[in-house]
Amino acid sequence: MDSRLFVRWLPLFGFCAVIVYYFWFVYSHAINIPHWDDIYDFLKIVILTESAESTREAMSELFRQYNDHRTSASRLLIYAIYLAEGELNFHTLTLLGNLALPLILLLFFVTVKDEKYRWVFMLVSALLLLNLRYFPLVLHAQATFAYFYVFFYAFGCLIALHRVTPPKFVLAVFLGTFASYTFAAGVIVWMLGLVSLMHQHVVTRRISYHYPALWLVVTVITLALWRTGFSDVSTEKVLTLLPDTLIEAPLYQQVLRYVSYFFVIMGSAFTDTSTVVAGVIGAAALTVLTAVSIQFYRQEDIRLALCCWFVVGSVAAVTAGRALWLPPELILTSRYTLLSVFLVATLTLLLQKKIALVKTSTIYLLVPLAVIYWVWANHHFQKSIDDVLQWRYSQYNNDIYFVLDRPQAESNDIVARAISSGIYKPPCKPFPKCKDKSATGE
Repeated sequence: MDSRLFVRWLPLFGFCAVIVYYFWFVYSHAINIPHWDDIYDFLKIVILTESAESTREAMSELFRQYNDHRTSASRLLIYAIYLAEGELNFHTLTLLGNLALPLILLLFFVTVKDEKYRWVFMLVSALLLLNLRYFPLVLHAQATFAYFYVFFYAFGCLIALHRVTPPKFVLAVFLGTFASYTFAAGVIVWMLGLVSLMHQHVVTRRISYHYPALWLVVTVITLALWRTGFSDVSTEKVLTLLPDTLIEAPLYQQVLRYVSYFFVIMGSAFTDTSTVVAGVIGAAALTVLTAVSIQFYRQEDIRLALCCWFVVGSVAAVTAGRALWLPPELILTSRYTLLSVFLVATLTLLLQKKIALVKTSTIYLLVPLAVIYWVWANHHFQKSIDDVLQWRYSQYNNDIYFVLDRPQAESNDIVARAISSGIYKPPCKPFPKCKDKSATGE
């Protein structure tokens, strides 16, 4: 009984408690006010889709490029939510966007469901994943759909390809397509999917070459369609925003900028003050992942390793697109810290499953360490969340809908059109004071 208590019931209770607390926090703090990309990627698209004169025109709007991304999978989901709810409510959308995180934990569970300490593993994963370290994303509806769901789709694709069968292959293709049309980094999953199938063909010898060959064909077709009509927006933006000193800098300085940016993103989960500490942690994490991948590549199950490498590929993609025009120190308080959090959570689960040390009671040392991290992240970044919300309240109460690199008059007009057409029903003003007064009956 004691063994089951500490191996199953207490970790299971803690796992559920972490999820409940996280969603209580999101529910309590999410607001029905559009923020940045919400306006152009959600409100504007629904307006254009609703006013389209034909189905073809509506689909053209849903599949239109957004910045450097294809976000059609999210747009289709958002439009379905809009039809079901009768409006775009950003409180609801924020909750549904965050739902991707427990879905990712469900995928993690699939990889460890046969392990004795599976609920201890899941508790550690929940503590590492469900916290406020990536605070700029938690209450931003469009960002949650982009950043959270691309990992859900990509991880789901790689897990579905394990011990592949025809139905699982089809599922993986759908999930890979969803990942590609959620966030630009999602296209990386096609390369890793090929690695998974080649591993099953060459190393474990459980499938024929037909699977990787067919996957390669589907990959080429999907990426060709993805690139059709696509323009490199960030490249044009870099040319206009990049300081002349950086443009004219020697090649080695630019390479050093990319390298430092990459490792700072990789290790940013544990600090918001030191790029050196983040860079060292990032380098250590990449070293550990490489060593584990080499040591265990002959084993049949490489799902979690591939998920880790998807995160690394995503970091490389962000580095390629952002390193030259955003200084590394800004990473520590940006949405990109999510990538480090995902890497830490996934790599920790991989190590728990692979390393023999976890077969002893030593595994429980990870639980208090994860709890300490969870408490630190939630406590330390609570003020950052509050500051962001206060800024959003002020912007809304002053009829300002700010979107980076967009004319304010244009973004304000989009919101006004959404309100007049009934697509968006804004809360009272001044928010949240009016809401508090209404709740107390004043």
